[in-house]
Amino acid sequence: MTLAFPSLRMAFRVWRRDLRVFSSLWKGALLPTFLDPVLYLLAMGFGLGAYIASINGIPYKDFIASGLVASAAMWATAFETTYNVHFRMTEYRLYDNVLSTPVEVEDLVLGEMAWACTRAVIYGTVFLIIVALFGLIHSPWAVVTPVFIVIGAACFAAIGLSFTTIVGKVDYFTYYYTLFVTPMFLFSGIFYPLDRLPQWTHVVAWFTPLYHLVLITRGLILGPHLLSVLGNTLWLVVVTAGLFSVPVIWMRKRLVP
Repeated sequence: MTLAFPSLRMAFRVWRRDLRVFSSLWKGALLPTFLDPVLYLLAMGFGLGAYIASINGIPYKDFIASGLVASAAMWATAFETTYNVHFRMTEYRLYDNVLSTPVEVEDLVLGEMAWACTRAVIYGTVFLIIVALFGLIHSPWAVVTPVFIVIGAACFAAIGLSFTTIVGKVDYFTYYYTLFVTPMFLFSGIFYPLDRLPQWTHVVAWFTPLYHLVLITRGLILGPHLLSVLGNTLWLVVVTAGLFSVPVIWMRKRLVP
């Protein structure tokens, strides 16, 4: 099966359609996902942080705040590329109508990935502003964090779309969140460093995109560790490029006769 290069113009139309829908629903859609990292920051950073002074010389609330910026992007992307995409593809049959236009499957996948990245930037940037208001930003490089959130969110989107198009049933999404997203959230170095855990946990974490995005956001927000930022960014780009064909192939199998 040959894969064509997606049309940016058609992908933009898919993205614009999602933006129009979100613009009428954003008040109800934004709050629940946005509150999660804020509550974790208050409970863990300022609550547990009253008992844990610092980690590796970094105040605990600063340590987890920089990681929670990455997790905010992950959660936003995960929900968008699982439940929302599933209902558009299966329940509403929206994609059938989209593909009856000049839009091809490659364009549709790229457009949905772009929209998932947009939502991730919205959630991540809003939370970054909250972190700044708490005085937890220590580097001017933090202003470019949204750019790297896009890169990390693209990787999350490729994984989420791959899972959604392969399994096809909403009942299986609990496995995705319970066995992949939640463990990644807990064991990607957001709340504690991994250096005192068994070596195998480092290996497992290295293969998860959140681990790399956490290192990127922490490096940008707390101090300019530019080589680490560039290395982890390269990992995310390579994985995203390698996975892009997966949702394209499976969505074509499901939607194109």
